[in-house]
Amino acid sequence: MPTVFIQNGFRVSFYSYDLAERMHVHVFKAGRECKVWLDDLSVAFNRGFKTHEIAEIRRMVAERRAEIVERWLEHERNAN
Repeated sequence: MPTVFIQNGFRVSFYSYDLAERMHVHVFKAGRECKVWLDDLSVAFNRGFKTHEIAEIRRMVAERRAEIVERWLEHERNAN
């Protein structure tokens, strides 16, 4: 599971086996996890984050979307 970045205690990563899905990230912090789609920044699932944390996560992902896409594509190329 490549970690794309860690910011404000949130670890943003994706699973290698998820590459067949549309682009997204998993965000972890203190035993909590959510999944955010990159195209529309919607939350696919949320396990434990509060509303204000989800807003912060979505802001972070939006600000660093280009970096996430680059890492996803790089990982995808290396996996083939």
